[in-house]
Amino acid sequence: MYLINHAAIGIALASQVSNPVAAFGIGWVSHYLADFFPHGDEGVGEWAARKNEIPRILGIVAIDGMLFLGAFAWFSAHQGFSWSAAAAAIGSFVPDIMWGLEKLAGRKLFGIFERLHSWNHNYFKIKLPVFAGVSLQIMFAAALWGWLTLR
Repeated sequence: MYLINHAAIGIALASQVSNPVAAFGIGWVSHYLADFFPHGDEGVGEWAARKNEIPRILGIVAIDGMLFLGAFAWFSAHQGFSWSAAAAAIGSFVPDIMWGLEKLAGRKLFGIFERLHSWNHNYFKIKLPVFAGVSLQIMFAAALWGWLTLR
């Protein structure tokens, strides 16, 4: 699942929490819960793994990161900046950051956290076509960020 979606889920779940530390934890846990469900970007990962994996992954993360920053700026412009929302978003990125650091290092660094991330990632093993998965994620992100922003 893309970071823009993880952040929206983390912010939504932590929206009633005013403590940024608690929001960070909720965001982190929300990542594992959200990854439990099929989200259709596995084909993008397979594409990246075929050739020049690290540059391709970094390109995807750069685009995803820019989309997140735009969505968060829009959210903040309408709702006001919230340290709790920012912490929830950052917490929701942690499992993917750990995965990326292990990918860059070429070895395991985070033990149980990365094993949990791998174990529950698309737990049901339903593989959606890339176009369907990415389209669903775009629609989900637009709907959830819209709801967060305009509520």
